[in-house]
Amino acid sequence: MTTVAQNHPVNSKRISLVSVAVLTMLFVAAYFALRALPDAQCGFLHYEEIVNADGSVEFCATNHAGFLDLTRLKYPVEMEVSLAGEPTPGVAQEVTLELLTSGGTPIAPHELAMTHTKKMHVMVVDPSLQDYHHVHPQADGLNGQYTFEFTPTRAGAYQVFTEIVPLRTRRQIIGTGVIEVAGSASAMEFERNTQSVVDGIRFDIGEVPEKLGTGSDYRFDLTVAAVDGGAVDLEDIMGAKGHMVAFDAAGKGFAHMHPIDSVLSSESERSGGLAFLFNVPNPGWYRVFAQIQVEGREVFGHFDLEVE
Repeated sequence: MTTVAQNHPVNSKRISLVSVAVLTMLFVAAYFALRALPDAQCGFLHYEEIVNADGSVEFCATNHAGFLDLTRLKYPVEMEVSLAGEPTPGVAQEVTLELLTSGGTPIAPHELAMTHTKKMHVMVVDPSLQDYHHVHPQADGLNGQYTFEFTPTRAGAYQVFTEIVPLRTRRQIIGTGVIEVAGSASAMEFERNTQSVVDGIRFDIGEVPEKLGTGSDYRFDLTVAAVDGGAVDLEDIMGAKGHMVAFDAAGKGFAHMHPIDSVLSSESERSGGLAFLFNVPNPGWYRVFAQIQVEGREVFGHFDLEVE
């Protein structure tokens, strides 16, 4: 006698349900695994939540940013830059930034985290990398538009880099744009230097190799003093005694560096000593700006470094 096997409908249904459940779990696991991946290479910022004395919440970077090569990175943000008139060297202009998600939704100010005392950091630099501005736009309502005043000193296509951290993701997002200033742009000129004198203040980043290498951390020990040798009283700016930003000659991106608090004492900060880490993925020339505040005014030192 031959026995013919028959598929039991209950068992088939049970197997199908188990398969669906397993596949669902795999997709959910993959979703959260992908969300955990950084948006940038080693330049991805991790943020630590801090509650200030007044009860406000701020997110501070717990590691250095490194250099963000924006030719390799894509962020879910669209930024439009507009001005009321034609930008001219020496003339103040109001600039409007419109920030939208990649889906076209305005990014409102209440959706942004406070990072280093501000909800938005905007870096503007001319083609010769000589005229650098670090500004913090103000929101114009909830329509995703933010404004700031800008007075260029040179001509050419200024690059605009906008740095924000949405509260929902706590991940850094970069928007990019251009401000065209009338006239002919100045040519880039580089000469290696680790010291700079600006407005009677000497900036020094210490012992740095003649040529740096890609993919390596370099420590800058920034000291600030008056040219006559006297001390400079550094005031807080964006929650620290100083900041650094670097741009590359190729115009691929920037690095926004914050002091390494763990290696500093309060005494070293008072005496104008700050430490930063610098790491870049590409060879070429880099101009590094050190930003401090003295007697209510911002002062920018600058250095030129070559990377092999």
